[in-house]
Amino acid sequence: MKALNHAEISAGYQPTLWLPLCALALVYGMFTLGWMVYRVHLPAQMTQAGFSEAAAPRLLFIEALLAITVEPLAGAFSDRTNRHQGTRLPIISTGMGLAAVLFIVFSAFTWAEPTIAIRWVLVSLLVIWSIAMGCFRSPALALLKHYAPTLKLPQAASLLTVAFGLAGAATPLATPWVLNLGLPMSFTLMALLIVLSALWLRRMNPGTLVAVKPTESFNSTQPRSTVALTRIVGLGFTSALAFRLAIETFPKVLKAQVPGIHPPLLVGLVFITVAIAAFPIGKFAIRLGNSRTMQLGVVSTALFLGLMALSHSSMSGIMVALGLGVGFSLILNGTLPFTLEQVPPEHAGLGIGLFFAGVATAGSLMMGFLGKPGVLSPAEAIILGTGALLGVAFCIGSRQHESA
Repeated sequence: MKALNHAEISAGYQPTLWLPLCALALVYGMFTLGWMVYRVHLPAQMTQAGFSEAAAPRLLFIEALLAITVEPLAGAFSDRTNRHQGTRLPIISTGMGLAAVLFIVFSAFTWAEPTIAIRWVLVSLLVIWSIAMGCFRSPALALLKHYAPTLKLPQAASLLTVAFGLAGAATPLATPWVLNLGLPMSFTLMALLIVLSALWLRRMNPGTLVAVKPTESFNSTQPRSTVALTRIVGLGFTSALAFRLAIETFPKVLKAQVPGIHPPLLVGLVFITVAIAAFPIGKFAIRLGNSRTMQLGVVSTALFLGLMALSHSSMSGIMVALGLGVGFSLILNGTLPFTLEQVPPEHAGLGIGLFFAGVATAGSLMMGFLGKPGVLSPAEAIILGTGALLGVAFCIGSRQHESA
């Protein structure tokens, strides 16, 4: 038998369950991809139903606001089922099943007569779909705590970062293909993928999850304090705001400063770099420490965010895209492990839900105000993005100061 090293002993002999982690990464990827397909086809579906062009952005804004509440509630509910039934799967399966069914139902609306009743039934179902999607992400990602010991969480989370990066790249790179595929085929295919990922997660989920050992690096005297929970929301908000500002500003800068360039390709490169860098970053974070790795990401991302304004050629644009991808990978790969360190294992779902409530808050702010044309110039967006990165650093640093 292989001898256990000191880190393994400190981790309470809990193994890293790689196959369940792969299934979890697929679920996360399908969540991201599902929203991408939904957003691509939503404007046409709304106008076909008789709504104005402004209806789709308004609906997305409402759905982002709902996620602020839905994500923590779903996570907390999964904590309860985990305590009483030993599993988080009921709400995960329900959310994924309902989302898949509604994808199929939406396809049928393309042949329905756009009466007033049909319009509002469609809107109601679209809102229910967004709630269903919000119901399974936090409970599913809370399983990360069950599948890996605390010391190995950054390495385990790298699979989730890969899934996010690859699925996120579909928006700038695959949107024309999804549009050409058509709404019925896209939604049907997405429904099938969601069902298959849910079935694989259920199959891979251990019958009896490994209990988290009391020797893990967690201070049980502080976890549910208001400060810790606020820190989680703040990290979700600031990291998501910085990422959204960078991703939405970069194409504008490229279009204005580099004639003939195709900005979606470089935005896709950012996402792909986030995915590719995740594996080495996960291993690096175990050696350096997750918080220090994230702080390194803050510094490097801020540097390339500033260099964005100096992108006057294709080569400089590629270098900035690669730099942003690595920088954000350093940050984003550590967010879920950092969140799970703030709460006791029995409240992992709530912690993850609060993190994504912060993410949803940033998304609603972008859709409701900051992302509108003319509100922010590229220079102002870069400054605000740098400020958001300082917020990330503050959230990380406040935890280290508290632990000192």
